[in-house]
Amino acid sequence: MEKIDETMSVYQILSEYPFLLKIFKQHGMGKFETKDVLEQLGPLLKLKTALSMVSVNKESFIELLNQAIADNESRGDFTLADAPQRQKELTLLALLPCGMKMPFNRALNEFSTEYSKQTGNVLHSLVEGNVNHELSYYAYMDSVTSVEELPDIIISSDINSFYHKPFLENFLSHEYFIDLGASPMNSDFEKIGFADPREQFTMISGNLLVLVTIDELMGDNPRPESWEELLKDEFRNKVAMRGQNGFFCNGVLLPFYQMYGTEGIRKLASSVYMGLHPSQMVKMVDSKKDDVPPMYIMPHFFAMKIQDKSRVSITVPKEGAIVSPVQMLVKKEATERVKEIIDFLCGKKFGDISARAFFPTTNPEVKNKMDDVGSLYWLGWDFLLNNDIGALKKEIAEVFNKQFMTTGGVV
Repeated sequence: MEKIDETMSVYQILSEYPFLLKIFKQHGMGKFETKDVLEQLGPLLKLKTALSMVSVNKESFIELLNQAIADNESRGDFTLADAPQRQKELTLLALLPCGMKMPFNRALNEFSTEYSKQTGNVLHSLVEGNVNHELSYYAYMDSVTSVEELPDIIISSDINSFYHKPFLENFLSHEYFIDLGASPMNSDFEKIGFADPREQFTMISGNLLVLVTIDELMGDNPRPESWEELLKDEFRNKVAMRGQNGFFCNGVLLPFYQMYGTEGIRKLASSVYMGLHPSQMVKMVDSKKDDVPPMYIMPHFFAMKIQDKSRVSITVPKEGAIVSPVQMLVKKEATERVKEIIDFLCGKKFGDISARAFFPTTNPEVKNKMDDVGSLYWLGWDFLLNNDIGALKKEIAEVFNKQFMTTGGVV
């Protein structure tokens, strides 16, 4: 792969790697989507000049482009959304929270190179962001019935279809998988009972959800100290959470349902003004506009990305930072075949990388960056095992979306 650098023209980059246009558009350079603009202006415009025109950090943007190219090459000629049935060609499939994806990819690429040298084998892997797969890959997984259709290792995020009844009946009840995590795990997670009592999921990390408030926009309302306070009438249309196109984050909805029931879901829907990707929340907070929501339920990782923290409060409500799990499924029959890969994924080196990125690890040898987090709120295995999670998610979504539309939420 040819590394992108600042001296290359926009035309050169997008002609060779057209899939990078999406990243250009996300950073205010959507004009290059037009063929005439790309062909007339693109050859004359160096990347560094284009970035200065839209005030985008040059180093970060170039790193993003090169990582996207590496991702595209490592996954070969298919994406999961387009060809989920081809997952069986992979040894490792990873669907990760956005903030975890880039450090994971860097570490995996380094490991893969060394792994190939030592074993003579190529690690066939596909790493994608978890966002939006609830409506694509995870929906597809509800119809898969054979373990041969799965990769040897699957890392996934959130309360997804691996907790649904079809996967339970077709796979988990047959004990196809094995928990290869440390026991006891890191004390941050051991004390909340994070380990799978059935010893099938290997719990890797948690995406911690916290509350961010823009203090100057709170008016006379005190900053909420609990998740329950978000349900108050005075906070109607004052909250942003992860969501888009009628889908809202189950990592938030399920815990709120567990804590406050169906009525709590209705009240939360009344409080939510809009659904956003967490990166959009950070951009909105940093815009310093006064016509934006004053409160945001967002991952700790993204809260740490806010530039001017003097304007905001990052609060862990008294119930605890909500844990959206990052878990791994390893086929029991493949344990010896993938031993080196598992040692890497469960090892201290990767645990340190995860912790530094504000994704606390279950590895007991690692010191997590939890000083400003404190307590954690985890749904718990009793709840996950004693409910039809797939059906419950649909019920909650119906209640939430109906109320959200009724109270004027922005779609």
